Amino acid sequence: MAVDLLVKNGSVVIPRQGVHQADISVAGGRIVGIYAPGEGPVAKNYLDAAGLFVFPGVIDPHMHIGIYNDLSADFVAETRAAAIGGITSIVNYYRGKESYLETLPELIATGETHSYVDFAYSLGVLTQQHLVEVEKYMEKYGVTSYKFYRNYQDDVGRIFGVPDPLTLDSADMMAILKRFAAISEKLLLCVHCEDMDLQRRVAKEVKARGAENTLKYFAQTSPDYVETVSLMSALYLNNIVGGNMYVVHLSAGSSVDLLEKESELTRRGVTVETCPHYLALTEESPCGLLAKVNPPIHTAEDAEKLWEGIRKGLIRTVGSDNCPSNLAKKFGKGEGLWETLPGFPGAGMILPVLISEGYHRRGLPLDTIADVTSAGVAKAFNLYPQKGAIQVGADADLAVVDLNWEREVKPEVFGGSDYTVYDGMKIKGWPVYTVSRGEIIVEKGKVVGSRGRGRYLRRSV
Repeated sequence: MAVDLLVKNGSVVIPRQGVHQADISVAGGRIVGIYAPGEGPVAKNYLDAAGLFVFPGVIDPHMHIGIYNDLSADFVAETRAAAIGGITSIVNYYRGKESYLETLPELIATGETHSYVDFAYSLGVLTQQHLVEVEKYMEKYGVTSYKFYRNYQDDVGRIFGVPDPLTLDSADMMAILKRFAAISEKLLLCVHCEDMDLQRRVAKEVKARGAENTLKYFAQTSPDYVETVSLMSALYLNNIVGGNMYVVHLSAGSSVDLLEKESELTRRGVTVETCPHYLALTEESPCGLLAKVNPPIHTAEDAEKLWEGIRKGLIRTVGSDNCPSNLAKKFGKGEGLWETLPGFPGAGMILPVLISEGYHRRGLPLDTIADVTSAGVAKAFNLYPQKGAIQVGADADLAVVDLNWEREVKPEVFGGSDYTVYDGMKIKGWPVYTVSRGEIIVEKGKVVGSRGRGRYLRRSV
């Protein structure tokens, strides 16, 4: 009997295991066979990957869709953009003041109605109620990853108007890590590392002396040590309790230095993420305050240390931190340093940046790129081996890449917003095809899949 799809003649990139010539057969949405070239079975459909490189589908571990825009509209626009970049699954962060038992059914239904790709949720732990109900979120809806917003320390009550806010200080973090570890070693706490005592004092000083409306001045509101001090305490506390911690959006070279010097603290139970904008942009980039984000983008030297962190295995994942808006919303309160909204659209840029800036410019191995964009994410977020693997039994999620396809980045490449912080950059290496559960959803760079085909990824411990 013919299989559904045969991806033939491609160079298959196996995370941390090199590049191999192979044919991949697919049936029922899963990989059912891997063969020497030309030895694959008869198929109903063929994808000829001659001259192309077959990566495991990218998993974006860090999106914030539905923050500035309607969630359903964001699911359509942002997962479509993600698919263009070879992304086949996303993890979206959601936080609110209500019990998530009330909102999760609607959040899941919205994704399944509008998403082009598979999706999971990470939930912000903001209140005492959230903490009490974590096991219910896990058991009823399969949510096994949660966000600890150190940047909201002492401010949850004011921001969200709740009577039972968590302080979100080091004591709260240690208590949550300890509770999670007691439930399951697979329960993941994603930590935003900024020391807010330092950040608020420094930002106040910058504001008092006056500042220009530039990324360079915005970077001064949260210098590298603000992140690194917070990272040190998080790593140490996690090590004490034997927790499972995921460090989001690492931005500073000094933080990479810390990871290298204190390797014992990261030996187990720690995964570190960075983002394409910290790798490809600097505080001198022409996009200016369009790239205002927390934590800030730093110097070229910081970016190079982040690249070395990936090369050395200190940084194991890359996420977009995609927080989409349009220009009207970005500058809706004004165009100054303090009024400009933080965050920007960035869906779909992970793999192109890693190939163009990592492989072509810095010689980063392709199998390392496959690991940090897919397998490493799947392992951290309890999705492996269903996701993140090119092996029999895994979902047939693939990004089929032309390493030499060069495109100039413009907003219309992805079509979800009227601006991009990468505007004008020439990026070399793009997916030609994106395959999600055996279905070709992007062909020759154009979306051919349908919205609402994405499935909610229920996880278990």
